[in-house]
Amino acid sequence: MAKRRGKRSRRQRRILNPHRKIQQVIEGADFINSMPDEIHREIQQVIEGADFINSMPDEILNHILSFIPIDLAIRTSVLSRRWRHAWCELPCLHLRTTAKGIDQTLLSYRRLKIMSFKLCVTHEVTEPQFNSWVEFAMSRNVGELSLTGLLFCFETYGFPDCFYLSSSLRQLNLVGFDMRPGCTVSWNFLRRLTLSCCSLYDESIANILSGSPNLETLQLFYCDGLLKRLDLSKSPSLSALEIYGWSQRSGQMEIVAPHIHYLNLKNSDVGPCTLVDVSSLADAILRIGLNRYRPFMAGFQQYADVLQTMVLKMLAKLQNVERLTFRGGYLLQILSLAMLCGVRLPKLKVQTLTVQTNFARSVIPSIARLLQNSPGLKNLEVHATYVSYIEDADLDEYLRISHGLDSDTCWRSKHEVFPTHETLRFMSDCNGAKMRLLGSFLRLVLRNAKRLEKIVVWLGDSYFSDEQMERLLMVVGTLSPNNNVSIEFK
Repeated sequence: MAKRRGKRSRRQRRILNPHRKIQQVIEGADFINSMPDEIHREIQQVIEGADFINSMPDEILNHILSFIPIDLAIRTSVLSRRWRHAWCELPCLHLRTTAKGIDQTLLSYRRLKIMSFKLCVTHEVTEPQFNSWVEFAMSRNVGELSLTGLLFCFETYGFPDCFYLSSSLRQLNLVGFDMRPGCTVSWNFLRRLTLSCCSLYDESIANILSGSPNLETLQLFYCDGLLKRLDLSKSPSLSALEIYGWSQRSGQMEIVAPHIHYLNLKNSDVGPCTLVDVSSLADAILRIGLNRYRPFMAGFQQYADVLQTMVLKMLAKLQNVERLTFRGGYLLQILSLAMLCGVRLPKLKVQTLTVQTNFARSVIPSIARLLQNSPGLKNLEVHATYVSYIEDADLDEYLRISHGLDSDTCWRSKHEVFPTHETLRFMSDCNGAKMRLLGSFLRLVLRNAKRLEKIVVWLGDSYFSDEQMERLLMVVGTLSPNNNVSIEFK
């Protein structure tokens, strides 16, 4: 009983002595009134309109809801009458659920114009089901469309004709489809087309390109098919081409792209793409892989000549580019091998050169020659990192068997300070050795690039103390024939 009386007593004190609470309110009011007029008005507006979110226009509410997943946006319908149908007017609809969930969502959706529609099938669906979803998007004049169909329960799928007849599409992203239009394509306002893991054919790609007169960017990621010639000569608006991991079932694919200004070519196999015409190219990024011809699988000797021919032909088509990027060690190693075998590299008009590489001796000859053959080079960017590479033993064996050359003499004649890849692995934890190697590389750059204005080196995981970096810069500065060159480390 004592505890209960005690509690009641405290409650009574709170009720019978309200002057303390009133005084706090008065003091708080005085504090607010003492604020500047502008801040006071803003606070007063918040106080008077506590439910300010509900008072927002539909466009702002839709914009807010577009940043959360659609299932969470749908749940907001239980908050109040104002929110009950707010999600039904979202300008962007991104669906990743079951067929039943997709049907229920589309049944309640009311907006007549969809800015962005993304659909990723996570369960097996039927062709009529997927057709109905595509037809829904096209009927709402979708501007950006993204469809992923890797998990269909049927082997091939043909889009309905309405998919290929759209005056609203601006961007299209397709993953996992067999691209064979059954009608004449009409995408008059399409600007960007991205095809990933799709099957392409000469007739179909010609139909798509002719029906997309305003296409500006074409991206082909890990596609295959029977496409032998990618002819972009009749697409004057197309300025950017990106091809990753092309796997060609019928041999090489020729690229005719006289209008493109930007090319990003990443091959996962040797020689699937041949550059025929890239005469307007200004910016090129190149990377080749050896997925199918790795030395330990088929023997490097068998494919060394094919590799050199491919890389040299590609480089010859890039003589007029202003910005050139080499990613990975394979390409630089192959160029070094060709040089040691007496092949002359073409002159380049490159102003900015970017290389992603390590500082092993098998990449150094090609880097030195690229610098020498680029008299207008002003900027060099080096990403010092681990890269895949051809084993030094395979390179040495090729030089000895195919050309009768002594590998030690070839590699060490000018670049003996640079280690093999095997030795480089043991230097990964030795900052002192890595700093000396970096200094040797910078000295080589400054000797071979006479008009260079700026060098940027990305060190990756390497770490040097401030004292080591200052000492390195002092040494490099004394060796530079051009004291105006700027060197940055990132």
